[in-house]
Amino acid sequence: MSPVQESPTGTDVRAYEALALFARLLETSVNRTLHREFGITWEEFAVLSLIHRSPHQFLHMTEAATALGFSRSRVTRAVTRQEIHGRVLRSACPRDARATHATVTGQGVALLDEADDTYRAAVRQSLTEFSIGVEHTDVLVRLLEPLCDLRSRPRSQLSCARSRRTTAVNSSTSQA
Repeated sequence: MSPVQESPTGTDVRAYEALALFARLLETSVNRTLHREFGITWEEFAVLSLIHRSPHQFLHMTEAATALGFSRSRVTRAVTRQEIHGRVLRSACPRDARATHATVTGQGVALLDEADDTYRAAVRQSLTEFSIGVEHTDVLVRLLEPLCDLRSRPRSQLSCARSRRTTAVNSSTSQA
């Protein structure tokens, strides 16, 4: 016999709906600012930022999707748009022919550096508009961060990182 599942309470549904609406409103507000100032969407900024902060400066596309809670196609679209602008490079994974690596270029890093203060200000402004003070923000972080595990970022497979370093060293040695 399987355990009996409790049906969702009105509070459960209200919590979900409030959180989902809050997330959409916040994303829309921040997205509007990033698009106006830099011609980039929040999801593109999030993908660029995640890849740039990864331990080896590259990620499998599937790792990026998992870390951001996006579908693979959503990450692919964001990376494709940034690749067109020269902010991301894609390359085949040397260990898995099915996988693709994404790397942020110097142009992408420059955009991230330029947009970071605006992004932070847009988040703060949005939270202020929603009457979320610092004390409430701290509570939100304490409640949500463990649920989302935001502090743990995906680590590129070490075999891929070693392979990329070895390939780069071998190719520079052979050119000498």
